[in-house]
Amino acid sequence: MSVTDKIHFRMMSLMHEYLYRLFRDPYRVLDAAGLKPAQDVLEVGCGPGFFTVPAAKIVGQEGSVCALDVNPLAVERVRQKIEKESLTNVRAILADAAQTGLPDESFDLIFVFGFGHQVSDMANVFAEVRRLLKPGGVLSVEGWLGRLVPSTQLFHPLNRQGTIAQYRNAA
Repeated sequence: MSVTDKIHFRMMSLMHEYLYRLFRDPYRVLDAAGLKPAQDVLEVGCGPGFFTVPAAKIVGQEGSVCALDVNPLAVERVRQKIEKESLTNVRAILADAAQTGLPDESFDLIFVFGFGHQVSDMANVFAEVRRLLKPGGVLSVEGWLGRLVPSTQLFHPLNRQGTIAQYRNAA
C-alpha cells in the first residue's frame, strides 16, 4: 500500500470518526436501511467502521455482522473497534466486494453505503450481493448507488427512506 493510500485512509477515518458524527446518526441510517435484531448482516465497504459497531448493537447477540472491505487498513481499524467494544457478533474481513468468497445465501440484509468502487464493477458487486442474500433478503443502498441497482432481474424495489433505497432479492 502506498503512502498516498495510507494518508487517504487516515483522512477518511478522521472524517468518519469525528466529523460525520456531527451530521449523521448511524442508528437512524441503519434503521432506514431495515436492520433489526437477530438478522445476519453484511456491510459492504465498511471503511473505518462508522456503521459497523452500531449495526452489531442493533442485530444483537442473536444476529451477526460481517464488515467487508478491500483496504487492509480499514479492516484493521474495524477489528480494533470490535475488540475495544468487546463485540462477539461481528467480524471484519478483507475481500473484494465482487468476489467475497463467502457462502451462498448467508445474509438477511446487505447494506452498501458510501461505497467507492469503480462504477464499471458495480454489476459484479450486485451479482455477488444477490448470491449472498437469502431468498427474500434485502439490499439497502445509499444515495447515487440506488440508480445503479440492476433491474427486476436481480432485485425488486421495496422502499425508500430519505437517501436509503431498499430492494428485495428476486430469487
